[in-house]
Amino acid sequence: MYRHILLAYDETDASKKALDEVSKLMKSSIDSKLTVLHISDEKTANEPRDNFTPTHALADTSPGFDNQYMGNLSVSPDNKVRDEDRHEIQTPTSTHPYLVNAREKLSPHGVDANYIHLSGSEAKRICEYAKEIQADLVVVGSSGKSGMKKWVLGSVSEKVTQDCESSVLVVK
Repeated sequence: MYRHILLAYDETDASKKALDEVSKLMKSSIDSKLTVLHISDEKTANEPRDNFTPTHALADTSPGFDNQYMGNLSVSPDNKVRDEDRHEIQTPTSTHPYLVNAREKLSPHGVDANYIHLSGSEAKRICEYAKEIQADLVVVGSSGKSGMKKWVLGSVSEKVTQDCESSVLVVK
């Protein structure tokens, strides 16, 4: 059915439901590869950060702040994420608690996966990474935001459905 499935996982209830859905998909797609992706907004755990102002607000009001704080998220002319722009977390990917939990939930079902931890803007990084690994399905959980909260903050799942070139499954 699908050759490569990318699951965006952040330990929210919605992403846990998406993980359960992916577990079912993997049973019916024996030859599929699975990548579980967690995006953090930090480069390293020890880096000082401003805990009072949301990073998206700072990036909008401070020229160059986005590149300085979040890393350059641009893609190269061949539309691949450059290694120096990737800003992977320096610890082994399998040690992030969210990814460890995802692995523990998938292993009883016999699901083998790659576990990747990147930093940056969630929706943008999910779409970039999906393109890079040539995922033909991206699975995300629905945040459940509505009204003013959705208008102000936006929804990662909505942005992913609009921006990704791959098919997207939003799990509620």
